[in-house]
Amino acid sequence: MRADASFAVPVKLWALLCVFAGVTIGGNVLLTCILTGGALLYLVLQRNFRLAASYGCFYLLLALLLYGIRFHGLHMPVFSEFYVLMFWNLSPIFLVSWDLITTPPGMLSAFLSRLRMPTPFILGLLVVFRFFPTMRTELKGIGRSMKNRGLTAAGQLLAHPVQSMEYVLVPFLLRVLQLADQLSVSAVARGAERPGVRGSYYEKRAGARDHIAAAACAIVTASYLVLERSMA
Repeated sequence: MRADASFAVPVKLWALLCVFAGVTIGGNVLLTCILTGGALLYLVLQRNFRLAASYGCFYLLLALLLYGIRFHGLHMPVFSEFYVLMFWNLSPIFLVSWDLITTPPGMLSAFLSRLRMPTPFILGLLVVFRFFPTMRTELKGIGRSMKNRGLTAAGQLLAHPVQSMEYVLVPFLLRVLQLADQLSVSAVARGAERPGVRGSYYEKRAGARDHIAAAACAIVTASYLVLERSMA
């Protein structure tokens, strides 16, 4: 469902450029909620409801913390005011970047192949983009395995912290090595060493919906900058 509703890769790159320009050029931190709201709507239109809902709740928490810091002198020893402000200001970039990173690799490689990018560059970029989602999936698997063996109890973790860390790191590193071998075999099997432009089953051209989304991203960013200038 989400793959069909997702925008084309050029639109995702354009959206990232728009929010990055807005956050960089604009100086009013509070008004970045306009960009964040646009980024959340951007995710909803792609049916990425889970990320939009979870980050929306986190964003509301940031708003409450900012209110407490600004009007009630709230001070937190662990999660300092700097981090609250940083997450608030960079939220639109985080949202749009995560959407781009989690784009199916086939769509990314097809777009880069059309631009005649070198194959080593395409493969390296795909590995970088898929690193964090893949590692998160692997860590979840290790966590479920430890839970089934009764190794995630609080007493176990507190009594044997080094051993518990070993239970995570050893299978994690072994799995990373396996994934590296599988990636190499998969790349060769899919013709990574073949010269020329390669086709893809996942190639997606930009349509009317994508052009409207790209225009909307530019309008939201321009509106934010105009409003920020008028209030300066």
